[in-house]
Amino acid sequence: MHIDELDTPVLTIDLDALETNLDRYQAYYTKHGIGLRPHIKTHKTLAIAHMQMAKGAIGLTCQKLGEAEVMVGGGLNKDILIPFNIIGKQKLDRLTALARRTEKLTVAADSAYTINGLSAAAAADGVTLGVVIEVETGSNRTGVTAQEAVELGQLIDKSPGLELRGIMGFPTAPSVRPLIQEILSLFDQHGLPHPIVSGGSTGYAMQAHEIPELTEYRSGEYPVGGYGHLVAGRHTVEQCALRVIATVVSRPNDDRVVLDGGSKTMSASIMQTDKGPSIGYIVEYPEARFYAFSEEHGHVDISACTKKPVIGERVQVLPVHPCPCVNEHNELVATRKGRVEAVWPIYARGKIR
Repeated sequence: MHIDELDTPVLTIDLDALETNLDRYQAYYTKHGIGLRPHIKTHKTLAIAHMQMAKGAIGLTCQKLGEAEVMVGGGLNKDILIPFNIIGKQKLDRLTALARRTEKLTVAADSAYTINGLSAAAAADGVTLGVVIEVETGSNRTGVTAQEAVELGQLIDKSPGLELRGIMGFPTAPSVRPLIQEILSLFDQHGLPHPIVSGGSTGYAMQAHEIPELTEYRSGEYPVGGYGHLVAGRHTVEQCALRVIATVVSRPNDDRVVLDGGSKTMSASIMQTDKGPSIGYIVEYPEARFYAFSEEHGHVDISACTKKPVIGERVQVLPVHPCPCVNEHNELVATRKGRVEAVWPIYARGKIR
């Protein structure tokens, strides 16, 4: 099937661009001796995760337990990190069951409450859970201070059913290196192990070598790019593999068109650009601007375009935020040079528990 035969709106991924991105990022991490642990929350597909592992990834990052269950169920059970506080009996029961099916499973914690729950569940079920302590790196998200990390590390180290594996942070810009050094020094002083020092964020992915203490790095959006990565210069248009194909369904006047995809297609994520807030970048019409959107409509200002789209025309849109965009779709259509090569179910979509 030719790409032009696909009904719209449809989520596609260009295989040439995907493979280019996988190769260039893996080459960087191999060169610098840092393990690449891709974050599957971006693509949520078994096919791409298998490609990442085949290229040399050390394991996978799954933000939620449900995502990890999908990956392990799909044969990706080598080494899984869930960088999330797992709390509550329902999830803990699922976690210990997953540990039996996974060669190496690690979770994150930033409180004694989480650690005590993990320990009780692991000890009761006779499994061992690896734990990394999440440290706060300046974004006011989850995570603890350096001294708190030591206290939690000591608690994990003496808790039955748990194995202290180190620390993680997000995001890990080069500027957080002094904090990481401080924490590792404190761990060494207290005899605490830290075989894993995990950084993350695609925004800083090509600067990971500036923190030599990192043993691994978590990056999600690097295989697909997106409007934000295009603006930042991390991906060219050609390297932005993830694209929504949409159709112009209305042209109320010479300055406006409406596409058949809105927030239920691109997601409701908005990026502030020099042209104003936007939900996407139209490849064929770079001067066009999304000025608004509704659930099923994308409202586009085409006043700055010399050549203007017409009703019935199809355009390719780079989403602002690939992760929630993918989560809006059941399938991802893999294409190469204008032909459809595969249709991949997005098995991990909606796995929020």
